[in-house]
Amino acid sequence: MIAGLQMIEKNISEKISDELDKIGLLHRLFSRTKDEKSIKEKINRKIQDGKPYEINGKKIQDLIGIRIVTYFQDDISLVKKILNDKFIFQNEEIDEFDLTVFKPKRTNIVYSFNSEQTRIFLETQSSSQNESLLLVDNTFELQLRTMLSEGWHEIDHSLRYKCKPDWESHNEKERLLNGIYANLETNDIALKSLFNELAYQHFKNKNWEALIRTKFRLKFQLTPIKPELVRVFNNNNNLAKRIIKLDRGDLLLKIAKSDLSLPVNINNLIFIINHFILKDENIYALTPDLIKSYSTV
Repeated sequence: MIAGLQMIEKNISEKISDELDKIGLLHRLFSRTKDEKSIKEKINRKIQDGKPYEINGKKIQDLIGIRIVTYFQDDISLVKKILNDKFIFQNEEIDEFDLTVFKPKRTNIVYSFNSEQTRIFLETQSSSQNESLLLVDNTFELQLRTMLSEGWHEIDHSLRYKCKPDWESHNEKERLLNGIYANLETNDIALKSLFNELAYQHFKNKNWEALIRTKFRLKFQLTPIKPELVRVFNNNNNLAKRIIKLDRGDLLLKIAKSDLSLPVNINNLIFIINHFILKDENIYALTPDLIKSYSTV
């Protein structure tokens, strides 16, 4: 059973990593495949909750679980948009904010296996002696979290979700635990604001390389900005002003959907921004042919 499922897990993880590394998104990826013991435990918990899984009804959808931990809160929605284009969407659980309750916000998405993965899964299912696998669907679950909230979620899952009786009649303690998450969420918002403010300061100081780095917050290679590009921006501050006003998520999504695959460095990002948006002739003269030849239509 394990070999086939691990092959599917590896394939999915590699595809996700390739997509996010393409734009240099700062993230960590974790994955796991439930073993037979974990499957049985989940089936029993659902029976106890009065919501049992059924062969011809709702099944386990997180046999394979992928967790992406982003460095910044706004990257959660970006990752979701990118991967919705790459995988077969099934359903999602995304909690709405409640202004009156301290409660974590889940972003859990279920995708179907592709045809080859489904074939491997069905072969594994039919060859197994474990009847519990009949209650498992050919899907995987994607969880999206930020770096700051990751530790909290691990504690919550291990010491509250799986141990619900321990928290009975302790509503104040539950609220306090959720309040800790609320503080982390506030820090996530503050972190993004800090970098936006820092980018604006670099704009005012005409520190163009630092402007790009703090505005886009990517895993850049340590390649300095070309002196020729510095001169272009020094001679036309309006170009930098347009960059500072760009919607970061929209630009990265545009790059993710393109066929461009280039080293993620300051210079290449400037060339791509110019090719897609700025259309400045001086930057265009410095742009590699590979980018010039890419159609933006």
